This record gives sequence, structure tokens and C-alpha cells, in this order.
Amino acid sequence: MVHGLQVLAFTAPGATLFPHFIGEVFLSFIELSCTFLAEVHSGDTLYPALTITALEPRGDTGVVVTAATIHNQRGELVLSGQHKYLLRRTA
Repeated sequence: MVHGLQVLAFTAPGATLFPHFIGEVFLSFIELSCTFLAEVHSGDTLYPALTITALEPRGDTGVVVTAATIHNQRGELVLSGQHKYLLRRTA
């Protein structure tokens, strides 16, 4: 069985195009939560996804909330959670 933190690492946005879109305005990664829903075993194929679910303006900054999910090769949801990022607002 694979440790849950190793599975969680698959939700890192660096493996997506997300950092290319927010690179100029990114300030910090401020929050993470997740639930481990099923076992992951060595050799499983994992399919992570980040989906923007909320934009929260806060003065000169804003928070982007993303849903983080991982499915395995059988289509089973093995992890569900969310990330929050603090971004600088642009004019």
C-alpha cells in the first residue's frame, strides 16, 4: 500500500499548467485539506485533477480555491480535497 502523503503529492499543481497561468501573481499556498477514500497500491495508475471552485477577492489580493481529486485506473475516487492559493490582484 502507498502512503497517503505520497498519493497527496500527485495533486501538486506543478504537474499542471496552473502555475503558468498564475506565476506572475502567485503569493503563497495557504491551505490544503484532503480525505483519503480508498487504498492505493504500487503499480496503480493515478489520475489527478485540480478544478477551480471559487474566487474570493480580498482587497489587493484574492484567494483561488481548487478542488483536488485523484481517481485510480478503475475510476475509483481515492482522494478528495481542496487547495487554496493567495494571489495578487491585477488591474
